[in-house]
Amino acid sequence: MDQNAKALHEATIVIDCLEISNWSETVFKNMRLGGLTAVNCTCSILENFRQTVKNLVWWRKAFNKYSDLIMPVHEISDITTAKKSEKTGIILSFQNTSAIEDDLDLLTIFHGLGVRVMQLTYMEGNLTGQGCLEKFDAGLTFFGLEVIEEMNRLGILIDLSHVGPRTAIDALEASQKPVVFTHANPSSLCDHPRNKSDEALKAIAEKGGVVGATIFPPFLPAGNKSTLNDYIDVIDYMADMIGHDHIAVGTDFTEGQPKEWFDWILTGKSKKGPALNLNHPLKNPKGIECSADFPNVTNALLDRGYSELDVKKIMGGNIMRVFSEVWGS
Repeated sequence: MDQNAKALHEATIVIDCLEISNWSETVFKNMRLGGLTAVNCTCSILENFRQTVKNLVWWRKAFNKYSDLIMPVHEISDITTAKKSEKTGIILSFQNTSAIEDDLDLLTIFHGLGVRVMQLTYMEGNLTGQGCLEKFDAGLTFFGLEVIEEMNRLGILIDLSHVGPRTAIDALEASQKPVVFTHANPSSLCDHPRNKSDEALKAIAEKGGVVGATIFPPFLPAGNKSTLNDYIDVIDYMADMIGHDHIAVGTDFTEGQPKEWFDWILTGKSKKGPALNLNHPLKNPKGIECSADFPNVTNALLDRGYSELDVKKIMGGNIMRVFSEVWGS
């Protein structure tokens, strides 16, 4: 690795906008090896309220057990503290609002327990809106509009990575604060139902949000044959479309997750509905295969001609700006 790139990476606040790994000491050590300042970590996907609370209890214990490696993030200052302390700050998040069931007040409970990012839906519809694999995309529900208003009030960042196209546009119009795609690529570059239209990507940028370019192989044109250069191509493509100020890194790493886990999350609650077909075993792009490889992204961006300022923005600065605006001080 180039020494200038190494120095820049070490000096930069580096944030992964989404990981959903099989959490363990090995995963946390890889985050530290990769110089990750903070990671948005999924703690609820299809779970209900009680199941999600149990997941949060696991995280409370993990913060004590692995206190030399990780620490919780509740506000912006915690991220800067994590950088100074040489730990990785953990931002707890949901990939669904199923955990709040039909009770808006549960958003307050989860915010109090440290959850700072929520996706409105996973790939199926719920009481909030429609997912990207739902048969009909009817957009946000009235309850969904109330969820957005309450998330804005509390300071929970709205993530639209898995929602349907109309639900995304409805949410963009309803939210008073920036919203994000934490892990998605352009569908015009790779036609996949989980990727996003140029219209949606531009709308996110116009709202002041960011798009986390993802390494998840099915969302890349070359699939399991992808390399780090293919991933940087995605960032280039989006930089030309929405500008350097609206791009981040959202790997969607799934370190240590077994195939049975993929079968669970991708089939969803409906056993007759469509499921995403993955080319198992998944193979992450060569050069960015786990969190320990994050310095390679910084190096590759510099090699591609990005300025140091733009590298800092993409590697963490842009999503930090959004966190600041949504979470407040």
